[in-house]
Amino acid sequence: MGIIEKQATKNAIYSYLGAGLGFFTVMWLAHLLTPAENGARGLLISYSALFAQFANLGFTSVTNRFFPYFRNKEKGHHGFLFYALLVTLIGFLICYIIFIFLQPQLIENNQEKSPLFITFLFYLMPLTFFTVFFNIFDSYLRACYSSVIGSFSKDFLQRILILIVLTFYFLKLIDFKNFILLYIIVTCLPTLILLVYIVLQKEWHVKPVRGFMSKGLRTEMIKLGTYSILAGGAGAVVLNIDAIMVNSMLGEAKTGIYSIAFQIGTIILIPARSLYRIMTSVVAEAFKKDDIKEIASLYKKSCNSQLAIGILLFIGVYANIDNIMQLIPPEYADGKNVILILSLGYLIEMATGINQVIIANSQYYKYDTFFVFLMVGIIIIANLIFIPIYGIMGSAIATAITVSANNFLRFMFLKIKYQMQPYDMNSLKILLIAGLAILPSFFIPAFDKYIDIAIRSTLVGGIFIILILKTEATPELNNKIRKNLKRFSINL
Repeated sequence: MGIIEKQATKNAIYSYLGAGLGFFTVMWLAHLLTPAENGARGLLISYSALFAQFANLGFTSVTNRFFPYFRNKEKGHHGFLFYALLVTLIGFLICYIIFIFLQPQLIENNQEKSPLFITFLFYLMPLTFFTVFFNIFDSYLRACYSSVIGSFSKDFLQRILILIVLTFYFLKLIDFKNFILLYIIVTCLPTLILLVYIVLQKEWHVKPVRGFMSKGLRTEMIKLGTYSILAGGAGAVVLNIDAIMVNSMLGEAKTGIYSIAFQIGTIILIPARSLYRIMTSVVAEAFKKDDIKEIASLYKKSCNSQLAIGILLFIGVYANIDNIMQLIPPEYADGKNVILILSLGYLIEMATGINQVIIANSQYYKYDTFFVFLMVGIIIIANLIFIPIYGIMGSAIATAITVSANNFLRFMFLKIKYQMQPYDMNSLKILLIAGLAILPSFFIPAFDKYIDIAIRSTLVGGIFIILILKTEATPELNNKIRKNLKRFSINL
């Protein structure tokens, strides 16, 4: 647990610092850009993420699961990075060819509803290139137990640079066209940072090693990669199809409103992402040793801690939702319920811990492909049903339903296959504590939005943390909280 705790803590620090910067950035984006401009920006990110997930040809999953078999720094990890780069480059070239064929259709479909997106469509492939190689470098470094640099560059440094670009735009030193250019450059920069870091850490081993990879290992890697192309591509569809379908059915302006609301709603997932970065490699190593007992322990601890952190963030957002909406222009008012519904859906994902990490690294990884494809079907059908009825809120409902159904299935799968059941009385305690913590916020009179946020957040957060500590509902989390409080001579 030493490696997990040390790196997860550093990842969490950068993630939360990045979340603070990201929240401020979202507020500023809402004020400086029109909904249509935010829609075009969001669509570029969504489409690039979608293409990038297919372009790695499943090799991030191969890295997560099979790198422990190659791990040997003195022998250059037996040329693993060479294969990763080669497969990724081939995958990108395939995606580029597909894009060339799809480009006329993309232009035709978006010409009327999303003209700004079409204006900047030529940025899509460069952005995809840097996105896919960031993913492959990041997964390689995480497999080498160096997960912090990816979090620092993507979650923290990139957001600072985006704020600088926004400042240039605010001061009218650049126009919107140059803003998008600089935004794309800043988004691509973490890939170069990881490349330099890999070289400096002497992990740049690109010489193929013949004779190491047995036929059986190669077959298993190809098999996992094939399933991961399907699962990863389908997963990318799930993560990005909401914005794409909102754009297709409602237009660029509504997509911009949804994009801003989505960025606020996903704050709930920040702790999970920081934990997944290191946990993937640890779980893969445990499966290599067939240490199911350790995996079950990690599963239970992740569910307990993530439920506590996730529900604290959710009640914080819920208590302050009216204040949050006052921080952004009135034209984004439709995003209020989107934020709440997405936050609830992602709270459920937080509460189910590392279930996907466990299944994806187990002998049952094929089932994860089935779950993800089921998610694609659910989210597309749900969007088609709910968007015409509820607008952008309908897309949020579709996402929440999909996330909840998927995590329930994964929970049941692990219970049946491995007899893993991570919840106990502490889980019930956390839910009851959340109810008690949020209750006083209903009786607080309204103040100026900034004072109101401070009062409500302090009250809700203070009650929650004190009760969590007093009831010992989250032993691992409690130890970290007490350790940090002692630095300020506070003993609870």
